[in-house]
Amino acid sequence: MVMKSVLQAKRNGLLLLVILLLLIAPMTLLVSHIELLSPESDFEGATFTILTNSAGSSGFLVTLAVLAIAAFTLKMTPKQQLSKVIQLGVILLVGFAAKTGLKHLTESPRPYTEVLSHQLLVPNPAHFYQLSAAQQESVINKVSENVSHWRTQHWMGETDYSFPSGHTIFAAICVVFFGGLFLDHKRYALAATLMVWAIGVAYSRLWLGMHRPIDLIGSVLFVALVYALLPSMEGLSEKIGNVLNLNKRCFY
Repeated sequence: MVMKSVLQAKRNGLLLLVILLLLIAPMTLLVSHIELLSPESDFEGATFTILTNSAGSSGFLVTLAVLAIAAFTLKMTPKQQLSKVIQLGVILLVGFAAKTGLKHLTESPRPYTEVLSHQLLVPNPAHFYQLSAAQQESVINKVSENVSHWRTQHWMGETDYSFPSGHTIFAAICVVFFGGLFLDHKRYALAATLMVWAIGVAYSRLWLGMHRPIDLIGSVLFVALVYALLPSMEGLSEKIGNVLNLNKRCFY
């Protein structure tokens, strides 16, 4: 009964993840049309770079700040706000930690390493990960004559493994957490905008040659599992709130 009530409270966020999965699935058909060796326009390259950076190490904090500001405009009690902050912190911590662990566990080469192999710069995709950082950079520099700089700059910056997609994990966390909040408070335009952004981030990872559709799907399913099992944190937030109130009274 407790688990049922917890899932019921999270239904909107989980519903959005289901929709996200249904929108990502057709991307499998689009991958065959993405030619990593083809020249690309600056507009297209800049658009996908901005999208991918908004969920990456260089921009995720800005995205979080914008979404947090939007969330704090919703009508919630201080206790509810504190529980949501704790919940978000936990799911982000679990998501980022699991991403690193799963990459080392699966050791799935990124799609762009197949291009390097086809160009005879490495014997096979797995060999790329046996090279030193300097050697990896040298190999990518060699292929840059045939690949748009909009792609190779990301290849240079991310030479780890492919599965799962950390960018998609972050985007899915934003959808399930903030999107769920927006739906709970009937902010449909915000939820829809967030969903469009998440789809853009997911597709940018395919376009850049950083991931395959299975990486994106696995990332969303992982976030769904973690969020479904995540406690509401209301008890912990109440204890923290009581401690803060006690300290406040002692101070005065």
